[in-house]
Amino acid sequence: MKYKGIYWTLFAPMMKKSIARRFDRDLAESSIRQGKKEYRRLLARADDLGPGNPMATNAYFAYVFAGAWLGSGKKITPDDMGKIMTDVLQSRLLRTVFGMTDLNKTPKKWERDMRKYEAWYKEHGGDHPVNWVVNFDETRHKDGSFYYFTRCPICEFCRREGISELMPALCATDE
Repeated sequence: MKYKGIYWTLFAPMMKKSIARRFDRDLAESSIRQGKKEYRRLLARADDLGPGNPMATNAYFAYVFAGAWLGSGKKITPDDMGKIMTDVLQSRLLRTVFGMTDLNKTPKKWERDMRKYEAWYKEHGGDHPVNWVVNFDETRHKDGSFYYFTRCPICEFCRREGISELMPALCATDE
């Protein structure tokens, strides 16, 4: 994947603050210093998800946190890394920058976003086969939508990289 520093620049200070609060400043400092290098290495090995992919932000997000976790020398447990991710996701800055809302309260917006990705994948999936495969089932939900993934490039990448123990924390951010 192409390196995009904006994700590291945005998330690193919040991760550092959370790690320092939950552990200590030395671990926070080394996790972020080494994590930036790890983030670049991860992106260099990650599959190209395709230009304009509406879901690519999810991969950048995951790899930022994986980079910081690797930067800590795995001294932070995957469960604790999940708490750090939650701290970052719940930050006022992140909610403001990304206009994050509770998608459980706005299910139609989430469905529109997923349908946008579904259309992108139908058009570009042949050129970028390592991607999410989303399946909708209109019979499973009356008020919103029901969908499930049968493929996740983040999960595949983490397995390939030998860091699959971080996946439960990464997947929990979807909730």
